Parts: sequence; structure tokens; C-alpha cells
Amino acid sequence: MKLIKAHPIVETPARNSESGRTVIETLIVITIACLLTSVAVPQMIAGRRLLRSANLPREIAAQMRYTRQQAMSQRQAFTFQYDNSTKTIRIFDHNNTSCNMTGVEVLSAPGYPNTACTTTVLTMPMATGGGLPASELSYGIPSGISSTTLDDGNTMTALTGSVINITFQPNGTVVDTLGNYAKPAIFLYNNQVPTETAVAISVLGGAGRIKVWRYSASASKYAE
Repeated sequence: MKLIKAHPIVETPARNSESGRTVIETLIVITIACLLTSVAVPQMIAGRRLLRSANLPREIAAQMRYTRQQAMSQRQAFTFQYDNSTKTIRIFDHNNTSCNMTGVEVLSAPGYPNTACTTTVLTMPMATGGGLPASELSYGIPSGISSTTLDDGNTMTALTGSVINITFQPNGTVVDTLGNYAKPAIFLYNNQVPTETAVAISVLGGAGRIKVWRYSASASKYAE
């Protein structure tokens, strides 16, 4: 019987070269993907930050309008409160009928706005989720913005402690302890992108009108 001698299989240089190219190409693809991710992720975070910051003043204005609506429909004082220390909105129902106080008297009552007969009807954190940490939300006006009086004549209301209280009377107006029409305004911005997110929410006390303003760099002022 004649034995057939098997010849060893020898890989050709072309196959070795092809295998090498495949590994290199894979590494290149992975590197490009990593680079794209490193660029895209910060942009996504920045986009979410701007979107959330843009929505914030509308949410605040909506809650102010709700507070005013409740005051008028129930014919008793309601208070909108912004707490800057906790970045929280609260709405207080003063239930004046039970306590036999007028809306103006509520303003000077002990413990205001958490006076006798008062109940808290809403507590809403403003900076949870949505890509906006509480640490990024600042009260005030960013440096570099000089025109801070709004077109309706309102200017920023200073914090009392860490809060601002805006009490709507049964007729929808906002007054001070003397019964004079008040003109409160809340100014906020995202401290990571301050100029781009500077906003204000104002209330014309005599009319109860609530407006949202955004800083316009081109106009160098807060505009509706």
C-alpha cells in the first residue's frame, strides 16, 4: 500500500495581512465611537440643562396663576411661596373665613404665611429630575447684566430669609401690609449657563397679571 504524505497547511501572507487589518479597523471604529460619545454626552447634558432651565419659569408662572385663581374662586387669600434654600414652591390656603381675617390682615398675622387656619395645598420641588440639580439653580441676576428693571417697572424682590411670599387677595390683586399694590418679581438663572438662562417672573399687583421674562443678550435686557 502506497502511503500518501500529507503536506502541512501554510497560511499565506495575504491572510495574515487581512487578519491584521481587521483588528486595526476594529480598534479604529472603537476609538471613533469613544470620541463621538465623549463629545455627544456633554452636549446632551447641556441640552437637557437648557431645556429644563427654559421650562422652569413657565412652571413657576403656572403655579402663580393657579394660586391667584384659587384666591379668586374661593374668595380668600392664598400665598405663593418660593423657598430658595430648598428650591421649593409652596401654596398656602389661609382660610380667612374660619379665622375671620381679611386678606390684608393675613400679611401681618403671626407666623405669616403659615398663620392660624392656614393649610399647605401644594409643595413642589423645582429642581428634581429633568437634568437640573438644585445646586445649579440660583436666585438673583447674573454678573454682567446691568439692565435689571423690567418693562412693567418691576425690579427683583429681595429674599426674606430664604423665601419670597406673594399673597393674592380675594380679588386677585397683590398688596403690601398697608394695602398698597405690590410689584413682586422673582429672578432666577442656571449658574452653569447664567446669561443664557436668566429669567424673571413678575406680578403687577393692581391687575394680578403674571409675566415671564427672559434675558436677551441682543437687546441687553429682560424681554417678554
